[in-house]
Amino acid sequence: MTKTEEALETCKKILDGIELGTLSISSAALLCLRIARLLNDINSIYWLQCETGGYPRTNDGHIINKAWELAYIHGRGSYNKDKQKVIFSEIISELESDVISANKAIGNFSTAGVSAGGEHATSAMRDLTSTVANSTGQLLKRISEAKSKIASLTSAYYDYALKTYIELSFSNTTEAIFDLYREKVNNYLSSLSKDTILKLQAIDDKINSDNPEFYSQAVTTCRRLFIDVATELFNKTFIDFTGKTFKTKSGKEIDVSGDHYINKISAVIEKLEEKSAKNTLIGSSIIYILDWIENLILLQCKGVHSEITKHDAEQCIIHTYVCLGDILSMQES
Repeated sequence: MTKTEEALETCKKILDGIELGTLSISSAALLCLRIARLLNDINSIYWLQCETGGYPRTNDGHIINKAWELAYIHGRGSYNKDKQKVIFSEIISELESDVISANKAIGNFSTAGVSAGGEHATSAMRDLTSTVANSTGQLLKRISEAKSKIASLTSAYYDYALKTYIELSFSNTTEAIFDLYREKVNNYLSSLSKDTILKLQAIDDKINSDNPEFYSQAVTTCRRLFIDVATELFNKTFIDFTGKTFKTKSGKEIDVSGDHYINKISAVIEKLEEKSAKNTLIGSSIIYILDWIENLILLQCKGVHSEITKHDAEQCIIHTYVCLGDILSMQES
């Protein structure tokens, strides 16, 4: 079982346990901490360590600012009568123990079986009854306040487990879909020329480097890959074509010579759109991705950005992969 699968299973255990009332909330908190650790969720690890082990304090006894803010946003915050933000700091296990001990204490306060004699009997019984009532009332109030705090924390732990469960479930679904998509694209890539395949290897080498200059080179290599793919597709689609311009359905002449890869793919798309109406939408998506890559290249050349970031390069590679898949999809229609 992978860490992700274990985290997903733990999420379900928390959700079921809270909904069915079969899991103590202190146990739910510890399981949430386990989920955070499995997923290396640093922020949540810190929060849940505070929840289960106590909120750290300064030398003068105040909860440190970072921990205080976390406590406030995770169900511990409220406003006092002076409209100031306040939090409660008891950990969940303390609150649960407080409810149990208070309930036991209530059972010890009773006038049952008590009798008094003498001239002050009535007064004594009245005082005893009053004492029992006051003590019971205080305990009931203590129980109510503790349960209110427990309910707030229960909601926080449940929300964390639910959010994580949804994210992981969605991730698994998209991963399964992308695996099928990747298989189709890989089959398509295997049919390309050797030089084009080598460009794919070059992209992989660059994006896995720690050298920022390679991120820029990875984007440029994606562009070159599309130039090769566009040329292969155009030559395959328009076998007898010898001109330098292509006349679109709108009557516009576009240059399909040299490295005008977007125009070449546009021409191929127009041809493939005749096969299926759905190709019109797919074709628009492809052109959008190609324009995005081209704009990234132009910005880089003009020096608008100091450098291409790894995030830019990764986006470019993902878009390239999706675009190649869409081109395959059009060909198969």
